[in-house]
Amino acid sequence: MEFAELQPELQQWIRNAVKSGHHLSVMVDALLKAGYQPGISQAVEQCILDHGVGLREPDSAPARSAKAQHPASAPWVTTPGSEKHPRFHQFAADGNQIDVGDRQVEVRFALKRPNIVLFANLLSDSECDALVEMSKPNLQPSRVVNSDRGSFDLRDTRTSSGTHFRRGETPMIAAIEARIARLLAVPEARGEPLQILNYQVGAEYRPHYDFFNPEKPGNHGVLCSGGQRIGTLIMYLNDVTSGGATVFPRVGLDVLPQKGAGLFFSYTSDGGALDYQTLHGGSPVVAGEKWIATKWLRMQDYTSGAS
Repeated sequence: MEFAELQPELQQWIRNAVKSGHHLSVMVDALLKAGYQPGISQAVEQCILDHGVGLREPDSAPARSAKAQHPASAPWVTTPGSEKHPRFHQFAADGNQIDVGDRQVEVRFALKRPNIVLFANLLSDSECDALVEMSKPNLQPSRVVNSDRGSFDLRDTRTSSGTHFRRGETPMIAAIEARIARLLAVPEARGEPLQILNYQVGAEYRPHYDFFNPEKPGNHGVLCSGGQRIGTLIMYLNDVTSGGATVFPRVGLDVLPQKGAGLFFSYTSDGGALDYQTLHGGSPVVAGEKWIATKWLRMQDYTSGAS
């Protein structure tokens, strides 16, 4: 359940409770006793993470019980230290130029919350062109994980086509993956296979999250192969004539594709908290086509399909 889908009155009630420092379990308990479905916890957590408070549980006394009435009637307990928010995996650059061994990568911009970094010169023109040509014969319609059943479904929310390459499948891919590992300080073994995606005119990927909601039964299978995703690296393989931006609607950010550039964002803390400000999507291609390579990173070594 998304926070934006709630009634305005309920959204405001949650905002007020979060700003007052009330912790997650108390708010969710009150809402459940008031008759809301368990999925309301996700909406509450989104609001909490947007304001950076309310996520920690109380350090001492348990919370008082809430009345089974409309949430506005519930008593609240302020959480000591609740102003502290989760420490999400961050990329921190010491300068604008990063030596990754075989090239110098530039940092174009860096956003702290959510953690989003745009790199230039991550891939060479020849690497971009080669990945596109290698992928063309094997493109298939893109699928999404059904979080209820665990199946991989075709949906109109994602209308690209794609393929993937095993870790180290060619010397060029091995070199790119080693470069990514040096750049982000994440071992190669924690990366999923390199995904290549193609968007024709009108194709898009509507706003979504790259992490897997652990409360959904259909996600249990994918979480067994390396644990939760911690970050995403999108590499642009061509310049798009018009459209095709990567958009972050919660923070009002649009990133236009530029050949050879890489867009990294992270969304998981060491404790497993998820950053819902990383809601993102690929806007429709208006003219031309769009090619990207995506590398998803996990908390542990990725095993399924890695070799």
